[in-house]
Amino acid sequence: MKLFTPLFVLLWIWSFQIYGQEAPPPPDEPQTLIPPIKPPISLSGNFGELRPNHFHSGLDMRTGGHTGVPVHSVADGYVTRVAISPTGYGRAVYINHPNGITSVYGHLERLMPRLQRYVRRIQYKREQFAVNLTIPRDSFPVKQGDVIAWSGNAGSSGGPHLHFEIRDTQTQRPQNGLKWHFPIKDNMPPKMISLYAYSFPSTGMYNHKRYSTVYYSSEYHLKGNPVLKVSGPTAFGIQAVDYLNASWSKCGIYSALLVVDQDTIFGFKINDISFTETRYVNSLADYAERERYGRWVHRLFRQPGNKLDIYTIDKNNGIVDFTDDKIHQVKVITADAYDNKSTLEFQVQSTPPDSTQRQNNGARIFSYDKDNYFQADNLKLKVPAEALYDDLAFHFKEEATPDGCYAPLQEIQDKYTPLQKPIRVSIKPDSLPDSLESKALLVILDPDGQKWSAGGGYSDGWIVGYPRYFGNFSVAVDTVPPTIRSLSIKEHKHLVNPKHIRFRIKDNLSGIATYRGEIDEKWALFAYDPKYDLLTYTIDPTRLEMGKTHQLKLTIADAKGNQSVYTATFYK
Repeated sequence: MKLFTPLFVLLWIWSFQIYGQEAPPPPDEPQTLIPPIKPPISLSGNFGELRPNHFHSGLDMRTGGHTGVPVHSVADGYVTRVAISPTGYGRAVYINHPNGITSVYGHLERLMPRLQRYVRRIQYKREQFAVNLTIPRDSFPVKQGDVIAWSGNAGSSGGPHLHFEIRDTQTQRPQNGLKWHFPIKDNMPPKMISLYAYSFPSTGMYNHKRYSTVYYSSEYHLKGNPVLKVSGPTAFGIQAVDYLNASWSKCGIYSALLVVDQDTIFGFKINDISFTETRYVNSLADYAERERYGRWVHRLFRQPGNKLDIYTIDKNNGIVDFTDDKIHQVKVITADAYDNKSTLEFQVQSTPPDSTQRQNNGARIFSYDKDNYFQADNLKLKVPAEALYDDLAFHFKEEATPDGCYAPLQEIQDKYTPLQKPIRVSIKPDSLPDSLESKALLVILDPDGQKWSAGGGYSDGWIVGYPRYFGNFSVAVDTVPPTIRSLSIKEHKHLVNPKHIRFRIKDNLSGIATYRGEIDEKWALFAYDPKYDLLTYTIDPTRLEMGKTHQLKLTIADAKGNQSVYTATFYK
C-alpha cells in the first residue's frame, strides 16, 4: 500500500518550502531538501556541538518524547547502507542522492517493511543482531517524501528522537545540516557565559582564570569590567552556547574569532567534521574544565597536537605574547549557522615578563610528537607519539594495594588530561594465583574505590591493557558470571507477554561480551540495548511455529569467559 499519493507529496513539499521561508536563510544555497520529519521542527542538538570524545555530527530532532514518528527521505535516491548496532546510532539507514550527498537517519525503531525483511533475513543467515550492510544500488530506490523508517530510541540515545545527518557521499564527511533550507527558525545569537584567560608558567603546564560575563548595550562585557593583567604568552577561551527558536536545548556555536587590537588572531568555523578527527574535540574544548565542572569551553588557541582543520585563521596558534606595558583591546565574536552574532569586548594590561618566569618545574616532560616511556617497580608505560595534544609535565605515584586488587595502585597522571590515542599500561600483579591469570584485567578506580574495567589481560607476568585515558589503575580478577533475569517468563515456563520475550542481563566488571538466544535449538534474533541492560525477542509468527510448546536457551558470556545459561519451556 502506498503511504502517499503523488499529489500529496507535491503539496507536502510545497508546504515545506513556504514554511521554510519564515526562517533566516543559512549562508549557503545548497539543493532544497525536505525535512525528514513533519514540521514544526525542534532541535535538541545541532551540528558541531561539543560532546564527550566527539563532535555531534548531525541534527537531533525532537519527536515529542515518543517513538514511531514517520521518517521521510529528504530527496530522491537509493538506500546504500543499513547498520544495526547495540550502541552508536542503533538502527540507521543511509541514502545516497544524485547531487553527491548522503542522508543518514539514526536511532530508528524500525525500517520500512521491505527493507526490514531484507535486513532480518541477513541477520538470521549470519546469526548476528549487529550487522553493517552495504545495499546493492538498485535494491531500494526512494523518492523524496517516502517513509523509509520510524523514529526510535535505539543505540546510544538519551531519549526518543531522530538523529539526522548530511554527508559528502565520496568522503562520508558529515556536513552542517543547518546549511540546508529546513524549516528551523533561529534569530537568537549565541550566549556568552564566561571568558577564560590562560597563562603558561612552565613547560607542559598551564593555568587559567575564569571571568563571568554580563550583557548590556548590545554586547557582552566582563562582570565588573576588570582590566585583566597579562604577561608573556597568553591565550583565551570562551564558554558559549546557542539557542534556536522554539527550543530550550543548549546547542553548540558555529564559529568564533579572537581579535586583539583590531588584528584577527585566531578563529574557527564548523562546516564539516571528519570522523577521523572527531576525538580532537578534547583539544578544542578545555577537557579538564569539563571533567571537573561540566563546563564546555572552546579554546581560542590551538595545541600543537591538534589536527583539526576547522581553523580559519591561526596566528601563532592563537597565543599572544604580551611583552610591553600597554593596555590592549580584545574582542571575541561568536556566531551560529544563521549568522546571528554575539560580541564580548574587554581590556588587558600587559607587563613585560620576568626573565625567570617560565621555567621547567622539574617534572618529567612527555613530548606530544614522540613516543614516551616510563617504568617503575610495578609499572611499564608507553604513551605513543600523537597521543597527547601538547607536551605534558608527567606525574606518577604508587599507593597501597586497594581492597580486592592484586597490585599496588598506580596513579598515572590524572583523569583531567585527555588522550587522542590509546596508551599501553602494564602492571605487575602481586600474589595472583596461576588459576586466576586468565581472569585478570586492568581496573581503574574512582575516589570512592569503585572499580571499572580498563580491559587487558595476562602476558608474561604482567597485566597489559590499552586504555584511552589516564587515571588510577590496579589489577583485579573477574570470576563472576553475568546475571540473567527474565521479564517475560515466570517460573521458567509461563509466558506473560504475548508479543515479546525480554531479559535483563548484567555483568559486575569486565562487561557483556557475547550472547546467544535459541528457540527450539535454532538461533533467535534478540536485540540488545545495553543502556537498559535489555535483551528483547519479538515473537515472529513467520519463523516461530504457533500453537505448540517451545524450548528456549539463552547463553551470556562476559569478557573474561564467565558464562551463564538460562533455559525455559513456554507455550505459544
